[in-house]
Amino acid sequence: MRDGARPVVIGIAGFSDAGKSLFAESIAATAAAQGLRVAYLKHDGHADAGPDDWEKPGSDTARIAAAGAAVTMVASRRGFLLRSRQAGGWNDWLAAICAIADVDVVIAEGGKQAPHAKVAVVRDEDEWRRFLEAGAMAIAAVVSREAEATRFPVPVFPPEAAADLLAWWCHHWRHGVLAAPTFPG
Repeated sequence: MRDGARPVVIGIAGFSDAGKSLFAESIAATAAAQGLRVAYLKHDGHADAGPDDWEKPGSDTARIAAAGAAVTMVASRRGFLLRSRQAGGWNDWLAAICAIADVDVVIAEGGKQAPHAKVAVVRDEDEWRRFLEAGAMAIAAVVSREAEATRFPVPVFPPEAAADLLAWWCHHWRHGVLAAPTFPG
């Protein structure tokens, strides 16, 4: 980050098709329009159990990964794509982003049970209850179209209020109110 501080981490979690990625896109666009540099981390829970198909079939990096490379990178002067087969979790992934990218904001989508602060994207109060029953934790705010926003125990933002949520989140992050990830050593 430009001032040497750790980036603001905005966790976004919810059930499939709740609108998490759409809201993450809106936050990214809002932050970028404000001159902030944004990183995006998406946990793909389906990839945890499924086949390792992140590489293009038959590509050089796929062949080298199959041969045993733990890390592969495709790079050009315009940028790079880094892929690691090393096991890890949220703190490791966030630390990797901070190690290779000078960013102001990290949008971390997924990981409802991860300990860092996050926004729950839910359709209504019933989905909120099911989300908590599924083990969601560290929920600091909700994004919902629910008309009765007062039913939630945390601040509620409508999906079109990305700028408001970003301002609220950054303020609370900088004042140490939100749960921050702990980075390795």
